[in-house]
Amino acid sequence: MLGRGQLRGCESGGSLHAPGEYQLLFPNRCPAGCAEREVRATQRGKNTGLINIAELGSKTARYAPHAPALIDAQRGTARTFGQLARRVDVLAMCLVNMFGPGQRVAVLSPNCIEMVELYLACAASGSLLFPMNWRFSVAQLAQALQDADPVVVFYDKSYEPAIKELTSVIPARAWVSWESGHDSEYEELLRRVAGPGPIDGPPHVSTVLPDPQSLLHQPFLAVSTGGTTGIPKSAVHSQHSYAACALNYLGAARVAQTDVYLMLGQLFHVVGYMPLAYLAAGRPVVIANFNAAELVDIIGQERVSGFFAVATMLPQLMGAVRSAGVGLPSIRQVEYGGAPMGEAVIREAAELFVGADLIQAWGMSELGPGTYLGPEDHRKALAGDHPHRLRSCGRSALLSTVAVLDESGRPVPQDTTTVGEICHRGPGNMLGYWNMPEETAELLRDGWVHSGDVGTWDADGYVYVVDRLKSMIICGGENIFPAEVERALSDHPEIAEVAVVSAPDPTWGELVKAMVVRRQGSSLDAAAVTAFAEDRLGSYKKPRIVEFVDALPITPTGKVDRRAAASPAGAGMGSPS
Repeated sequence: MLGRGQLRGCESGGSLHAPGEYQLLFPNRCPAGCAEREVRATQRGKNTGLINIAELGSKTARYAPHAPALIDAQRGTARTFGQLARRVDVLAMCLVNMFGPGQRVAVLSPNCIEMVELYLACAASGSLLFPMNWRFSVAQLAQALQDADPVVVFYDKSYEPAIKELTSVIPARAWVSWESGHDSEYEELLRRVAGPGPIDGPPHVSTVLPDPQSLLHQPFLAVSTGGTTGIPKSAVHSQHSYAACALNYLGAARVAQTDVYLMLGQLFHVVGYMPLAYLAAGRPVVIANFNAAELVDIIGQERVSGFFAVATMLPQLMGAVRSAGVGLPSIRQVEYGGAPMGEAVIREAAELFVGADLIQAWGMSELGPGTYLGPEDHRKALAGDHPHRLRSCGRSALLSTVAVLDESGRPVPQDTTTVGEICHRGPGNMLGYWNMPEETAELLRDGWVHSGDVGTWDADGYVYVVDRLKSMIICGGENIFPAEVERALSDHPEIAEVAVVSAPDPTWGELVKAMVVRRQGSSLDAAAVTAFAEDRLGSYKKPRIVEFVDALPITPTGKVDRRAAASPAGAGMGSPS
């Protein structure tokens, strides 16, 4: 399905971006639609101090070309740093030769090595990458692709049935399939530039790529915000903001010279800076898609030293480790985040991954990582020194300023009691939402990203997430935050996972509903769940509806799908008191 067509430049005659792209993202700038003019204005008089993201892998290739860079144990493929650098260079030349620099590119694929190559090639060519959420329906994908309007769509061959439907409604000039470990249209595309020899050999076609430094403040990546219905917003990052995310991460992760990183987060989300950070440090990355049982074997086989797991993944992975009855001595670092984690789960992780550092992160698509609770804080809290800090998401990341602000934009008292909105300021903040200027203006105010998370903080700057503003349950006039109830219930020894949501009620307005996954062999009932919560939280916060399920509904980003969880079902437990 490879194709060629007439290249489209910007309305002012340039070639960096398609017509009106900057007008869509920033409607008050550059009426001619020329991104190049806007970038020059942005960079004038500035020394960015950063390198192009495409160089994060290629710099290691200069002195260690045969060192392993990317490993996909699930598909049996791998790249050395030398191979990765050459293939990225060739792919960037393909993008420029076929479509021109600075075009919009979409991809529909689960995690794989080719996706990392595409990330880096888009950075080298000045393209704007739209990773598609592969759990979308065909109708949702069509909406998302119409909004992105890409010139080319790369896709994993397993999605061919959906692609056949999409090609009739999406006017992309080319559709390019890949199949890891096999010959494909993607490999054919690379051969067009690489020539008849090996792809990692000398190029057949010489193409001048854009000046790497000139691309740092242009739109680079449009990542899904992880919505569960309809089409979520796309947070647009420049290379500068995305590199700041990677630097914040490196400040917390403390990469060692022997590390092997396991990438579990989906690359259509913002977390792609994690593997890029390890590649920048010259360390190999194992690319994987989450399957708890398979991952236990992969961790042992590749001697993985660390990984990041969203809150729903970690309990499943620990369960698989226990079931396998094996130790994983290579693990030295466990990172978690994405949702509040119960203290019992944190303590279990510390016991299971013996001697490993624990790191909790708070962040969002619009800013990357904002806070970290580091290994020292975990060790102290687990030993009884400020144990309440296990409920904290930590303090501001390296390049971030995080504050809890009231409705007037003033910091609330640092007393761990007064709630406000957690806000973030720093170079990792996104440029804006794609095609959504009003939503951008609402989120980005006075240099702060207003996260929508309710929180408190203490005198030492530790931030405590209470819940999402929109998740708050109002029951009989009382404000109840689901995350507080979830943390309490997650300490029950017979509860493996729990999600708390609102259920409508004609008398009380809303009721607290708990969706519970029992541990294996448990006979826990609704009355016991309610009694456990009441003992720790008081009567009015206890669940009035308890539903037992085999698994929680999950969004494509690995978080609990609260809309699905709120659907009517379960065992009623009476009225609030």
